[in-house]
Amino acid sequence: MKKIMTIAILIFVFHSHKSFGQFGIQAGPVGVFGEAFPTADGLDKLGGALGFTFGAMYHVPLGDQFVIQPAMNFLNKKWSDELENLNTGDIEMTKMSINYLEIPVQFVFTGGKEKGFFAGLGPSFNMGLSGKRTVESNGNSTTTDYNFGSGSNEEAPFTIAVNAMVGYSFGAIQVGLNYSQGLTNQPAAGADQGNVNHLALRIGYVLR
Repeated sequence: MKKIMTIAILIFVFHSHKSFGQFGIQAGPVGVFGEAFPTADGLDKLGGALGFTFGAMYHVPLGDQFVIQPAMNFLNKKWSDELENLNTGDIEMTKMSINYLEIPVQFVFTGGKEKGFFAGLGPSFNMGLSGKRTVESNGNSTTTDYNFGSGSNEEAPFTIAVNAMVGYSFGAIQVGLNYSQGLTNQPAAGADQGNVNHLALRIGYVLR
């Protein structure tokens, strides 16, 4: 229910302020840093693989050189690894895929220009939606759910992060590189969670 209310409030804010700002859409690939989650044999960790993101953003002018940019993104993070089972000789592929709702609010410096470089910084509020762990071996596939919760071995469903962004605006089309670092509910040493960090390359189109 909290997730639905948050989405409804953001949609209302975007709609009610359409005469004061600019609405846009964006999408692109997502990568994660470091290794996380055990391989099928439990002897190693999975490496980061490319996920994806898509969503909507809104530019609210703040003076001549700055904008406030709230956004609402679907965010998918992936990890994977392929190894040989030493007992059977089979090739085993282990994959993790975790989905989030990401709501960043960034303070962006534009220099007052429609075209040119921009940079931004601000908080992000991430809510865990769902996740899957898949092990493929010898033509067989086993999938288990990744659960969010409050247990000692579970990732908390809500994370506060900080975002830093740099990019270039071609006018209506914008390209931005965004790094996000989780601040709350981070895993202990040796533990595995999906909310630690990510790097997203987003291509956006601003409706004018």
